[in-house]
Amino acid sequence: MDSFQGRASRVISLVLYLNESWRPEEGGELQVFNRENDSEVCAQVVPEAGRIAVFLSEEIPHEVLPAHRTRHSVACWFRQDEVPLPL
Repeated sequence: MDSFQGRASRVISLVLYLNESWRPEEGGELQVFNRENDSEVCAQVVPEAGRIAVFLSEEIPHEVLPAHRTRHSVACWFRQDEVPLPL
């Protein structure tokens, strides 16, 4: 999950891949698992340039497989944090 334990601040995760000419043998795929059965892989996202992965941060189990070349991406999270001081 894309969340720190005990903090429900990340709502949506987004990854934009920047890798030109990525080959299957280079690995680095984002693996997405079934929410009810975390041993069942539902999808693999190859980190090809221009591809975007968007998913619910705290509901979608996932992992990034080892890459055999430098893997470039931009990751961001849409957050929902409490404001500590009144505005």
